[in-house]
Amino acid sequence: MTNLNEKNSKKVKGPLAWLGSIGSAITVGLCPICIPAIGAFLSSIGLGFLVTESVLKPVLFLFIFTALFGFFWSYLKEHRNIYPFITGCLMAIAIYVGRYVYISGAVNITLMYGGAAGIIGTSIWNWRLRKKGQHCSSCQTS
Repeated sequence: MTNLNEKNSKKVKGPLAWLGSIGSAITVGLCPICIPAIGAFLSSIGLGFLVTESVLKPVLFLFIFTALFGFFWSYLKEHRNIYPFITGCLMAIAIYVGRYVYISGAVNITLMYGGAAGIIGTSIWNWRLRKKGQHCSSCQTS
């Protein structure tokens, strides 16, 4: 019975980190101030309300926390390496500061897109650690 529960939990937590990472990157990419064509396109098809800060900010938080939850869950249940979670937290802070705290134009863009790329890279790193842990014979329980 525990093997079935372990298999089901592995199916759920892997997509959480990926969903959160990709969702965070897409949310940053949909910033209408950064890419006005996206705002114009969404407005033209009746979805202009999606590109307001009151909608994008909670969606960004949701995706960031989903990614961080996935990293932390993988740390607790699979590979026991805390560094992907710490790196994910730093990248999440970079995304938030780059998007909502004005420093200067170039610094904010670098933080925002660098954090988005970093959180995707952290997802790949976390995935590789998870995959590596599945083949470890000392981690297998009888």
